[in-house]
Amino acid sequence: MGLGPSIKMTTLHHYRCPLVEVATKDNDIEIVGIIVSGVSESYDDKVYSAKRVGDIAKALQVDGALVAIDGWGNHHIDFVNIIESLGKNDISSIGLSFIGLQGRLVCTNQYIDCIIDINKGTTGYESCMVGENNLTDYDAKKAVAILKNKLSKQQRLNNINSNKELRVGKLTKKVFTINEVTFGEKTELIDNKLIIRKNIARTFISFDKRIKQIKVNIIKPHEHNIFVNSNLDCMPIACKYSGELGEGVTHELAGVTVMVTGVKIGTGYQPANIGSSEGVLKDRVYFDRAGTPGTSDYIIHIDFSFFDGEGRTADGVIGAHRLADLIVQEIRGVLVKVDNIPYKKYEYYDVRKPDKAKVVIVKIVSGLGKYV
Repeated sequence: MGLGPSIKMTTLHHYRCPLVEVATKDNDIEIVGIIVSGVSESYDDKVYSAKRVGDIAKALQVDGALVAIDGWGNHHIDFVNIIESLGKNDISSIGLSFIGLQGRLVCTNQYIDCIIDINKGTTGYESCMVGENNLTDYDAKKAVAILKNKLSKQQRLNNINSNKELRVGKLTKKVFTINEVTFGEKTELIDNKLIIRKNIARTFISFDKRIKQIKVNIIKPHEHNIFVNSNLDCMPIACKYSGELGEGVTHELAGVTVMVTGVKIGTGYQPANIGSSEGVLKDRVYFDRAGTPGTSDYIIHIDFSFFDGEGRTADGVIGAHRLADLIVQEIRGVLVKVDNIPYKKYEYYDVRKPDKAKVVIVKIVSGLGKYV
């Protein structure tokens, strides 16, 4: 138990994470990095992963931590252990998790003193609407403000009037807005129109024996009164044009989002943990959240049909994600060559603030992760 549709952090959510956006823009703290820890199956692995997070944070010499998780129940053991590991290293933390009425902590310790409840629903229970209980910028602002208050009381939030900064890296993002998505003879970008090769799925269907069928559909903006199978992910379309991770130039498409869904052939089983999200799209996706498509987006809908039994396996679902990535990679292959379409330019800097409190973001992601 632990991961439901309304709280899971999709790939798109991580790409546009509100916690990262808010914390990196705060003038009183320096975000030194992001630690990603997978939820583990066994308790020994949970303890091991938590200690590794604490050790890494200690090595980074941080004063505080923002700890976010997209699960509850058994997942909260990882959550609580990580906050404890940070506390034992004299690192103050603020947790962010779904709590409501259903997700109350299954265990606790002396270091658990503040958790931001990201529940948005009126019932306090997990829902089958993707993104409804996602972490938002409002949650992030509360968490940053409370952590700063804790650090201030510990006299670790010093020199808040100092403007000393050092820029050590730069990332440029070029965002190309798509006004139309359609099928054609080959995948290409013409002006602000994305054309996807028709029958593109046939190229990849034989790549994984667990997948019976792949369907690629285009859902137009606001045309969401259609049935979809259970959501597996939502993804952006972006690629590295030049440079290394965290620097150089990135190309991104706006106005279009990839949505991955799945179902098992024969039985109609919907891949899910706590509650599946199949149903009418407008009733099963909370649009315009960080991790979900915008209401005005074109949605490239990739739907997988699993062979019997494979919809319940991690290998089957991972296989679907691999094939979805191959389909999107064909679009990226075109996007990386774009140079004659108008775009919006955004510049991001790796900023060091030597006089400010050091903070790390910890993301606990659902899955069967053993190592950090």
